[in-house]
Parts: sequence; C-alpha cells; structure tokens
Amino acid sequence: MTTEFEVAPERRDEILLAVVQRIEKYDMITPSLFFLQMSKPISFVTGQALFAFAPFGSLFVKEKLLEELAHLLSDRENVERLMVMLETRDQEKRSAK
Repeated sequence: MTTEFEVAPERRDEILLAVVQRIEKYDMITPSLFFLQMSKPISFVTGQALFAFAPFGSLFVKEKLLEELAHLLSDRENVERLMVMLETRDQEKRSAK
C-alpha cells in the first residue's frame, strides 16, 4: 500500500522558514550548511530516517509536522531550497554588522 503525500508550497515555505529561524537562533548556520551539503546525495535516506525516529520525535514535535518535514527532506530540491534560505539569512546577518 502506497500513499502519496504532498506538502503545499505555502506550507513547505512556512516549515523551511521555521527550520531556518531555529538554526539561526542557535547560531548554527555554517555547520548546518556543511551538514546539508554533505548529506544532499542521501537526502532521501535522511528523510526516511525521520520516519524511523518519529515515535521518539513526536515527544518533542507534533507528529504531523515531523511527517511533513520528513517528506520535505526526502526531496533533494527542498534540501537545496533550505540551503539557499540559510545562505541568504547568513548574508543578511553579515551585511547588518
């Protein structure tokens, strides 16, 4: 049994922006970019790993959000989109100094 799950573009951008804000809050933009670039070839596996850890993750995050994030990170285009958002935020932060 296969189910097709699609995250709406508006919701996708909302989730990715929340991820960027959380990463920025902890000043982890550069390490995150490094990790994302390194793991981009296996982004599907990364997304699937979120499904495997969902029972534990749902203790801290809403289950629906975790499922949406897993689907988003399974797609290489969304990983690239997240990286662009992080790079843009980093450039904005540096130019403000």
